[in-house]
Amino acid sequence: MDIIHVPTNDSPFLLVSKPAGIPSAPLFEGDDSVLTQAVEMYPQIASVHGKKQVEHGLVHRIDTETSGLVLIATSQQSYDSLIQSQKEGKFQKWYRAEIERIPDCASRLGGFPPLPEEIRSYSSSCDGDTFVIQSAFRAFAQKGREVRPVTNDAGRAAQKKGGSVLYSTEICLEDRNTAICRIKAGFRHQVRCHLAWCGFPVKGDRIYNPNEKESDIKSGIMKFFACKISFPHPLTGLPLVFQM
Repeated sequence: MDIIHVPTNDSPFLLVSKPAGIPSAPLFEGDDSVLTQAVEMYPQIASVHGKKQVEHGLVHRIDTETSGLVLIATSQQSYDSLIQSQKEGKFQKWYRAEIERIPDCASRLGGFPPLPEEIRSYSSSCDGDTFVIQSAFRAFAQKGREVRPVTNDAGRAAQKKGGSVLYSTEICLEDRNTAICRIKAGFRHQVRCHLAWCGFPVKGDRIYNPNEKESDIKSGIMKFFACKISFPHPLTGLPLVFQM
């Protein structure tokens, strides 16, 4: 992993660029992860109490298959401040995706509610079009490995399984093959799932791209990158922006 910001007493957080294929936090005890490597370099992270004992100061994590920015607090004060900023909606995260255009993506994957009428026109949209899609989520497939959007148009059983929180993804279609997505609050697989629902699955995504899922030949690394993050400085509150 590449270090983007080195922690100091005045700025007690670590920002790194994670390669695809390594988890943000250990999945099981003893596993390699970004957090494991970070603790070896900056032992003070181990003294931070996070949401889970194994996660310590991990604030912004990304999926194992995703590459890009990961944020880790290196002091308890920094962690508490950053988590509070998240709760107040002061975090913003951007993802760059190389996409395919598959209009029947959601029906091929199954389990998706109807796409909202106002979003359907973007399936053949022009470069630069920006729109926001919103839903709650539910676990889906064996052991909840996947997620699916839940809306008022979803079936009764899906609505019972869905959460009460609505998550929004702003999607900007830069060109036919690239989307830039922005979120504040995030749910597991949110952006990838929302893109697939709209008919723009990520290239190389073995979960939400039906061409990948149905093929015996895999295309390699998923083309999905956490490219930018903004948040208030944990000590001063001044806005910070990091971009790759």
